[in-house]
Formats: sequence, structure tokens, C-alpha cells
Amino acid sequence: MNNRSEHQAPRGAILALALWPVLGLVACSNRPAPAAPEAARPAFVTPARAGGADTLGYIGEVRAAHRAELAFAVAGRVASVAVDVGDRVQAGQVLAALDAQPLKSQLAAAQAELARSEALLAEARRRVERIGRAQAAGATSGGEASGAQAELAAAEAAQRAASAQRDAALWSLEHATLRAPLSGVVARRLAEPGQAAGPGAPALTIDGAGRELSLLLPASATLKPGQAVTLRHADGEVPSRVLRVAGRLEAAGVRRVFLTVPDHASVGSTWSVSLSPASNAASTAASTAASATAADAAPRVPLRAVLPDAQSGSGRVLRLARDGRTVEQVAVKLGALHGDAIEITAGLAAGDQVIVAGAAGIRPGSIVQPVAYRGEVKS
Repeated sequence: MNNRSEHQAPRGAILALALWPVLGLVACSNRPAPAAPEAARPAFVTPARAGGADTLGYIGEVRAAHRAELAFAVAGRVASVAVDVGDRVQAGQVLAALDAQPLKSQLAAAQAELARSEALLAEARRRVERIGRAQAAGATSGGEASGAQAELAAAEAAQRAASAQRDAALWSLEHATLRAPLSGVVARRLAEPGQAAGPGAPALTIDGAGRELSLLLPASATLKPGQAVTLRHADGEVPSRVLRVAGRLEAAGVRRVFLTVPDHASVGSTWSVSLSPASNAASTAASTAASATAADAAPRVPLRAVLPDAQSGSGRVLRLARDGRTVEQVAVKLGALHGDAIEITAGLAAGDQVIVAGAAGIRPGSIVQPVAYRGEVKS
């Protein structure tokens, strides 16, 4: 009996061994669940292309040759908008109107002030006439006559000021209605009923007759009004000529140029432009030879892949790291513009994968799912 009790395990130890798996499960259940990995976001990527010979190909956008950006000249609340985008309008047609009641009240107050000033002016004139007759008869002094003349001058000034206020109130009431300055089609509508409109705030845009192609060219590709160029579209090649050239450079050292385009071209459509070899005549042979090696070596990326900095000539791009999925931000130096591509003179090497679309919404360090960008720019 005693021998069996010596070899028998204590009941407490047996119970602890039996409950050990359960206690382990309870302890594990209290541990926080591991965070789920963040899903990779799709991102369009393209390799930085090695620079090559300039193909002289550029992309331009069609805009109306005659157009009007309309805005109210006075402040107020928009009471009505009579047109919408795509509506055809005629010159002089009412397009929108402000609430005229406050302006009518201002006009009524100005007219009342004008009537009061005119009455005071008439009384001052009659007083000057009476004193003049009395002075001629020797019945008054010269000081009284001088006082009457001063009152008359003050009354005349007050009448002129009141008249000007009345005219301003009339002008404001007339400009509370927005009319079409030309016939065309409503391209943009920014004003809505109930909205507060300030003087000069864009309200409507009217595209009138005529079409022109607007594009940005590098400063080295100088053009002159009347110069012949070639447009390419789905319809094939179309001859064109330069209408006008902007007198100053825009950001990144590009210049805006306007070309003729067929009248049937839709506003907002894009056309490719091929310049004749004479378009680069402004670049001398010496400067071309000196910069040929550097220009050819500089890789190019789509212009939309670059996030510009405040400092001219610099920017940032999002590049894929060596693992091909992690995003890293790279500071770059910008070179010449080639159509819809731009040279990167420092910060990138040919073959680096850069994010093209949606770069502004992707943070460095994010994991993305690369998607080949089908609009790759050919060098």
C-alpha cells in the first residue's frame, strides 16, 4: 500500500499537466493578431529611355481660336444660370444673372441722395441770386456774399458726387446680368445658383468660331509666324503653319506656340506635330556639336512622371527599388523637353523603372504592383 503511494504522482502535478495545453491556448488567444500586409497598389511604370536623335515630334491640344472667359464684374449671389456645357449660344444672349435686389436698393439710395443734393444745390443758387440783388442795392455786406458763394460751391460738389454714385449703381445693376459676347458653344460652367460670385471669378467659358493648336516647344526649336509644319491625326497628315509664338518662356524653359488646324477639329483633341528640319536652324553647328554627347546620354521619361519642384529645372520622380516593388523618391535635374518626354540630366539612369501615372498619390516606401505603361515614349 505504501509502495503504490510512493510511485503515484501528486494530484496537483497531474492536474497542471492536463491543463497546460488549455492554458497555452488561452495565452495565445490573448496575443494581438498580426497586422495584415498592405495590399500592393497597381501603378503604371516605364523605363527611363536612353536619349537619341530628336524626332521633332510633339503633341498639341486643339482650342477655340475665338473664346471668352466670362466673369461677373460685381459681387453677389448667383440667382440663375440659363445655359449648360455644350449649349450653343448667340452673341448678346443672357447666360446667368445675380440676385438684383441688393443692387436695386443701392440704386434707389443713390437716386435719393442725388435728388437731395440737387434740391440743396437749387436752394444755394437762389440764395446767391438774392444776396446778389441785395448787394447791388447796398443792403448787404460782401462777407455774406462770399459765404453764399462757398455754400454754392459745396452744393455743386455734393451734387456731382451723388450723380457719380447713381451712375455706379446703375452700372452695377446692368452688370449683374452676364451676356454672351460672341456666338459659340458653352465649354465650361463654373457658376451655380445660390453660389456667391466675386468680381472676376470665372463663371462660364464660351468657345467661338475657329480652331487652333496649342503646344509647348523647347526654346531651342524656334519657329516664326507663317512657317510650315505638318500635323498628324487619325485622318492622316495635314499641312499647317505657325500662327503666333509666345514672347516669353514658361516653366522648364518651354515656349507656347499656336498653329493652324482644320475647322472640323474637336476642341480638346490632340494632334501630333512634325516640324521641318529648318525648325532647328536657330541652333548653331558649334552649340549642337558641343551638346550632342550630353543630350544623347541623358535618359528621357514621360513628362507626366515628373513632380516639379518650386526651383526651376529640378523635380522628383518615383522609382522602383531593386526589388521591383518598393517605391523610392529620387531628386532629378531636368533637361530639354522632347514632345511629351523630358530629359533627366541627373538622378536617373537609363533603364530605371519610374512611376508614370498616379505618382502624386503614392508615398515613398509603398509597395506597388507594377503595370507596364502602354504609352511609352520612344526616343
